[in-house]
Amino acid sequence: MAIQWRVESEGSVVVSQNRVEPLSCHIEDDGRERIEGSLPTLTLSPGYYKRAEYLLWLEKCKNTGLADGDFTLAESEGLMAVAEARAQFERNHPPCGVCSALQDSPFSTSCHKCGTEFMRRSN
Repeated sequence: MAIQWRVESEGSVVVSQNRVEPLSCHIEDDGRERIEGSLPTLTLSPGYYKRAEYLLWLEKCKNTGLADGDFTLAESEGLMAVAEARAQFERNHPPCGVCSALQDSPFSTSCHKCGTEFMRRSN
């Protein structure tokens, strides 16, 4: 059984035991096969995904003031790792200055959503 998780724009985590089942009522069999073939292979043990889900939930509780800050060492280190990974993601996927859509690369020449051309830096 494969577990899928993804971080949505608000930082919430969605975990699904069956990666395609929610879509199955809207697609035909050949479309389902294409979708299943395009999903990336999960390479880690399911426990890693559950831990990531927990850390993202804990971070959300901390940011909204629901957690009082008494974290274990493992939780604190996990929250630091999440913060580092989020910062790296934000560096690698800067937002468009016009529509705020995240870009595929910091070297994109135009926005994939609104088409705004980005200025190139000269050396």
